[in-house]
Amino acid sequence: MTSPPQRSMLWLMRYILPVKWRMAGLLALLLLTTAMQLANPQMVQHFIDTAAGGGPVSRLLGLASAYLAIAVCTQLTSVAVSYLGNDVAWRATNQLRADLLRHCLGLDMRFHNLRTPGEMMERIDGDVTHMSNFFAMFIVQMFGSAVLLAGILGLMFAQNVPIAAIMTAFTLLSLAAMVRIRDVGVAASQAERQANAALFGLIEERIAGIEDVQTSGAVPHVMNRFHRAMRHVFQTGRRAWMMRVIPWNVTVVLYAMAVTGVLMMGIHLYLTRGATLGTLYLFYQYTQMLNDPIEQLGNQLQDYQRAKSGMRRSLELLSMRSEIEEGQRTDLPEGPLGVAFEHVHFSYQPGEPVLHDIHFELRPGERLGIVGRTGSGKSSISRLLLRLYNLDSGVIRLGGVDIRELRLDTLYERVGMVTQDVQLFDGTLRDNLTLFNPGVPEAEILAVVDRLGLRPLLDRLPEGLDTRLAAGGSSLSAGEAQLVALTRVFLTKPSLVILDEPSSRLDPATEATLQTAIDHLLEHCTGIVIAHRLSTLAKVDKILVLGQGRMLEFGDRAALADDPASHFAALLRKDRLEVWA
Repeated sequence: MTSPPQRSMLWLMRYILPVKWRMAGLLALLLLTTAMQLANPQMVQHFIDTAAGGGPVSRLLGLASAYLAIAVCTQLTSVAVSYLGNDVAWRATNQLRADLLRHCLGLDMRFHNLRTPGEMMERIDGDVTHMSNFFAMFIVQMFGSAVLLAGILGLMFAQNVPIAAIMTAFTLLSLAAMVRIRDVGVAASQAERQANAALFGLIEERIAGIEDVQTSGAVPHVMNRFHRAMRHVFQTGRRAWMMRVIPWNVTVVLYAMAVTGVLMMGIHLYLTRGATLGTLYLFYQYTQMLNDPIEQLGNQLQDYQRAKSGMRRSLELLSMRSEIEEGQRTDLPEGPLGVAFEHVHFSYQPGEPVLHDIHFELRPGERLGIVGRTGSGKSSISRLLLRLYNLDSGVIRLGGVDIRELRLDTLYERVGMVTQDVQLFDGTLRDNLTLFNPGVPEAEILAVVDRLGLRPLLDRLPEGLDTRLAAGGSSLSAGEAQLVALTRVFLTKPSLVILDEPSSRLDPATEATLQTAIDHLLEHCTGIVIAHRLSTLAKVDKILVLGQGRMLEFGDRAALADDPASHFAALLRKDRLEVWA
């Protein structure tokens, strides 16, 4: 059984392997840069010693030219390293973002109900962004820094063993300290990411409800919540930064001690003629250079701590499993599908039942109207039919098959749903009607548009089907958006259509147009219509009346309407009185 660190590394390898050749190129460039960094101080040493010894000008010019050439090449390779590093980072992290988004889209509604969209954006993008430098440079720069350290120490041992020994002791102590305290800031960084997620969730939630915030005078309250969230972000961020810089502070102290020792020994050697002026410069320059890879390792450890907190949160998200277990059956009868609820019990929260012992049967091609007060459980029935939640007990059958045995894509192919809140995407009208499926023929789209009454909208749009719609449907009226949703469902040729209060926000004239479209839509499939307005249910075959999650009655519409003692008849009488009033 693998340990958590091993699982993390195995998980990371999934994203590193596809970019392994780019990382190999990145490593080669870093090694070339390292070689040039080691060569430049040697050039300066020879230049100083040649000038101090009265050497020929031609040699000085040659050394200066070589130094400039190496400096230019070093700068060019640094640019190439930066470019390739960012390329590697984005390729790896974009794949991770896609995997996280795909995984979240497959999780059940209980998961999404507990998290705001702002928080999920931070989990999918923010956490991964903090891992990008890890993917791009951590492994390569760790190796490059190790090679640079080894090269500097090797060259120093060739020049002077005591000074090299001091530098080696500084290096080993710095590395040991960083390894010892490498995880000191991980927990704090994780708390920082969570605070940011909470802040983004607050902002998203309040912006989504901007109308209610403004009209209810809640702006001061929102700002108070915002300032408190920002204070928490600042406090957690400050603590995380302080914990992350501990390794860097340790190396600064050790470096100051090492530089002091090397300079004192170097000056002593120069004064006693044990070293030339150029060699003294070489000692100083290599000591300076020695700090760069160690400081870089310290910075990488800070990135590592941020990345590790992101890894933990990403792994935590990927480890979550949907409570909806997908079946394997793909076979359903052709044509309209029958629906049967067999003693169904359901609750969103344990101990708080929403539906109690719901049982009814709808034959293929029939239309069912569901009525009841707000909170009676009407919409819960539609959500259960689409397996957005699991039942507490009981069975739901579609075409005689328990829906738990079906693959989800099979279920969604045969069941269409239209709600009062239509989701329109940033794309053309064609894209929104076909859900970005380019395989739907234009003639078929236009035929459905004409049949469902969407032609006036099409004629009004400047580019017809290729007119771009604003995200959220702000460029359409509520009625037009509902017609788009009906047309979208019609094009999928469903066997069961669920209409969840599609006309609740429409005026009577628009509702009449929509009702005509609904009649066309339900001609060749089974239909379930959830409605507050009883006029929407004029052509259904069966009626189900719900009250506080229980079946008050179920039967033929005509029979219930003619029975003065029925709940449905009472609702009809009340509806007529409200209309006349």
